[in-house]
Amino acid sequence: MFVGHFAIAFLLWRLFPQVPLPVVLIAVSFPDLLWSLLVPAGIEKVRINPDSPLQKFIVFEKFPYSHSLVLGSALSLPIGLLIAGVLNNPVIVPVFIAGSASHWLLDTIVHLKDLPVLGFDGDRKVGAGLWKRGPLAFAVEYAFYAIVTTLALSGFPLVYALIIGGVFHAINLPSFLGSNRKNSVKSSNGYAILALFGFGTFILVASLAI
Repeated sequence: MFVGHFAIAFLLWRLFPQVPLPVVLIAVSFPDLLWSLLVPAGIEKVRINPDSPLQKFIVFEKFPYSHSLVLGSALSLPIGLLIAGVLNNPVIVPVFIAGSASHWLLDTIVHLKDLPVLGFDGDRKVGAGLWKRGPLAFAVEYAFYAIVTTLALSGFPLVYALIIGGVFHAINLPSFLGSNRKNSVKSSNGYAILALFGFGTFILVASLAI
């Protein structure tokens, strides 16, 4: 899931307006931001299928630190504490952890039973596997984004958010519908860099526009 995570960021911002929007955007992105650094470092592993761009053919072999509920949430704590200390805003800590944990919860809807719960060896892995049905996953994710964002925002911020979300979601069309015959991403590091660029760009654009 990509833009769906940011709907939760807007909702958290609505519930906790004292927390700056960029902070909640980073919070819900934290697992993928961390993952995009750990893959090139060789700590976490993902396998790309060069013959298909479909998300269901990407194999997340190992990502216990970034994408487990328990260990991942624990790792978000020091980041939340650091940001809270810099901004002198203690509310940031629980909001940051909640945002990071929400990433795991939403990912369980689309992932193919590869998400660890605890983050340790022999851990149980979960995932409802909606990515197996690409067109449905595409529709469900944007519908979720639009509904939650509409509940959280109003006026011009809502309009901007819906447009931004639609544009970024459309960029992911090949991974949902297989509109490209070959995967334009040829390596695990390339996929990680693409994720870092995608999440980072959305955070920047949304922070400036909303």
